[in-house]
Amino acid sequence: MSHITLAQQGLAAVEAQKWEEGLGKLSRALQSSSNPAWLIARSKALIHLKRFQEALDDGDRAWHAAYERNKRPLMVEAHYRRAVAYFRLGQHANADCCCIYAMRLIKGSSAVEKADPKDANVDDRGYWTPTLQDAMEEGKADSYNQSDRVGDMSLGMKREGSQAQVGEWRLASTLRMQILRAMESLPQEDEARRPTTTLVPEKKAPAGIVHALTKAEQMKAEEKKAAAATAPTAAKPAVPSDTPLRVQEFQSNVDMSVSIFSKGNTNEKLTVSFLPAAVELDHIVYPSGQEKPFRLDLWGEIDAAKSGYTVTPNKVELRLAKKMAGKWPQLRKEENREAGGPTQGKQAGSSSSAVAANPSTVDSSKATVGGAVDQGAAHAYPSSHRQKVAKDWEKIEAEDEEEGKDVNDFFRTLYKGATPDQQRAMKKSFLESNGTSLSTDWNDVKSREVQVVPPRGVEPKKWSQ
Repeated sequence: MSHITLAQQGLAAVEAQKWEEGLGKLSRALQSSSNPAWLIARSKALIHLKRFQEALDDGDRAWHAAYERNKRPLMVEAHYRRAVAYFRLGQHANADCCCIYAMRLIKGSSAVEKADPKDANVDDRGYWTPTLQDAMEEGKADSYNQSDRVGDMSLGMKREGSQAQVGEWRLASTLRMQILRAMESLPQEDEARRPTTTLVPEKKAPAGIVHALTKAEQMKAEEKKAAAATAPTAAKPAVPSDTPLRVQEFQSNVDMSVSIFSKGNTNEKLTVSFLPAAVELDHIVYPSGQEKPFRLDLWGEIDAAKSGYTVTPNKVELRLAKKMAGKWPQLRKEENREAGGPTQGKQAGSSSSAVAANPSTVDSSKATVGGAVDQGAAHAYPSSHRQKVAKDWEKIEAEDEEEGKDVNDFFRTLYKGATPDQQRAMKKSFLESNGTSLSTDWNDVKSREVQVVPPRGVEPKKWSQ
């Protein structure tokens, strides 16, 4: 069988998501020719087989092979495959950087620019500076994202014309948002925030052959994994018992979403009580592994009946319905700041906007990072003190509309940039779950009905016409 026939069969297998079959046939074909399209397809197969470093190597090889053949569209796809591999390897800055390389190439930039675009996106210490907000604003403003020419938006298909370019740009832009959203949770000096990749990838050895694991190799790998799991391991350093829980919040005018990062909780063991101005959790797992009560005294009052929570493997998510509409300058009451540790993470439209709107209510010498106000700062809301300046309710309503617009724009971008299978999965999961679940995995949802997953304490009802 010729290497051309093997490659065609390998490409068809990858398209059908038969990853191991595609990997084996493409590897044999690549022994005879370093075709960039074959390398891109093999990189995709390796990603799905969780062999991320090998997938990155193929993405680098594909770029060089496409550059030598002057195949600009394949160079774009190679940068995109590099971005996916870097993201799966946990190298967020490198992943976002490769997305930018692909998007600039689509827009007509030189394949090898005089100045690496990476250099304009790092600070003086070498850390990545772009944020999710930057990517969302770019996506909304760019002409490629305002085009009505949608069509098939998946990478990896040979097409000609501006419609293909629009789809590829949108897909890379959507991946950027996923990467930057994940980067937000990283510590400021995490090494994943420091880019090390370059516009011209490192030139790797010839592709050679990458074998798919045989059944015997799979069994041997599983036995080795099981033996490693039972082998004695070095004891992990103990976490101090007074280490506080990490809390992150996000708010709109009508509710407050709070994430309490804690592993090992279950619905059966955890009890959450919503009070008029506080939330009590009994018992929650602290970083030290101890199970202790946790109380969150809130800055404002909530509607306990409309509030709820969700327990996930890594955190407890609270949904707090505000008693009165409006922004809170912070999540906690002042006296509770030591009980659970300082609030971490960035608030979107939270305390920073409230302080900016009424600077006279805050002593700037006592403000803390993240918009939280230290003890001594006066409350702007709620208060028994009669304010001299009346609230501008039209402005508050405009803020609500603007927030809703941002969210709708994001999901519109996500949908337009998705593949046809992803779009079908999003429609089916959203409609069948009555808006409580959203999936982009068509293989997961196509043969089952997506169940309604209401918030805890809410009972779904079927409406009859």
